[in-house]
Amino acid sequence: MPAPKPRAGSLAPHETLDLSDLLGSDWDGFSLGADGLQHPAWRRAFSAGEFRAMFWRCQQVRILEHELAQVRAELDRARADLETAQARAGWYRRQLRLESRAGMMLAFIASS
Repeated sequence: MPAPKPRAGSLAPHETLDLSDLLGSDWDGFSLGADGLQHPAWRRAFSAGEFRAMFWRCQQVRILEHELAQVRAELDRARADLETAQARAGWYRRQLRLESRAGMMLAFIASS
């Protein structure tokens, strides 16, 4: 049977509350004390504000990773478009030279 949920402010400064009793086996090792959320592997406890800041930071990192992936995809598309445009420009440049030479030859023949 899970432990009863404590009322806000009812935890004495020296007491800790085992979170696995309240929230299940996923929270084994985590405890809640007067100074915040604790785990044996951590050097110190985390306050609610620090936890909110970490959560916000994780969300921000996820958003920035998504935006980075979008920018990389856009960059790849832009590079492909640039290569296509350069290939077309080269083709048109060659065509212009050929037509200019042909025009010069026709002009030379017509003037003779």
